Amino acid sequence: MTQSKPLAERVVLITGAGGGIGAVVARGVAAAGAECVLVGRRERTLSPVFDAIVADGSPEPALFPLDVTKAGEDDYQRLVDGIRADCGRLDGLVHLAARFDGLMPLATHPIDGWQRIMHVNLTAAFTLTQLCLPLLQDAGDASVVFTLDQAAAQPKAFWGAYAASKAGLAALVQMFAIEHAQSDHLRFNAVEPGPRKTELRKKAFPAATHLGEPVDSLVDTYVHLLSGAARGTTGQIIDTQGAAAPA
Repeated sequence: MTQSKPLAERVVLITGAGGGIGAVVARGVAAAGAECVLVGRRERTLSPVFDAIVADGSPEPALFPLDVTKAGEDDYQRLVDGIRADCGRLDGLVHLAARFDGLMPLATHPIDGWQRIMHVNLTAAFTLTQLCLPLLQDAGDASVVFTLDQAAAQPKAFWGAYAASKAGLAALVQMFAIEHAQSDHLRFNAVEPGPRKTELRKKAFPAATHLGEPVDSLVDTYVHLLSGAARGTTGQIIDTQGAAAPA
């Protein structure tokens, strides 16, 4: 491992790898030396990320198309079993899969839509983390990174299930960190990206002329949390300026 390749010889699983933040973070994590396992809803959104990583000269990633809106425990277990069989290890897990159906009042929020959002944003993250724990615990230094949102930190009207799911993630980070506090080689943290130029934010604010900052500047934060340099840092929310606060 060198300073320019802080994730060399590590295997990192990234969900939502075909999305706005996910694609950029996946490319940056691979550039830092990691062998990435890219998970996304459709192969056609993952393939361009695969091609970009290979073109960068980074380690060739693995693709695992998975529709999280429909996935159950068996689907996640097959993913974990595949990583164990093909990679033999797992050193990092980054949760970037997210669903947002638009702003709407709670009084008219569709129940099935609520369930889908909670499943993708919260239940899937919990399930995959739980099933990955044996592999992560076997690693010499492992990191799980969740992704939060300002809407969860300061809930506002009409953010519905999306805000509730992100608030749940904040609690999940803290619980995992507390339950594994005695481990010096497994940590759980979250990134608060702030407003970013993504399709999700465009859906939330279709009339906005400034959607936020570029996604690229987030890469260093994710790479740092996945690297050995973050050992001992757990149960923290890292904001866009890199400041840490308890989850």
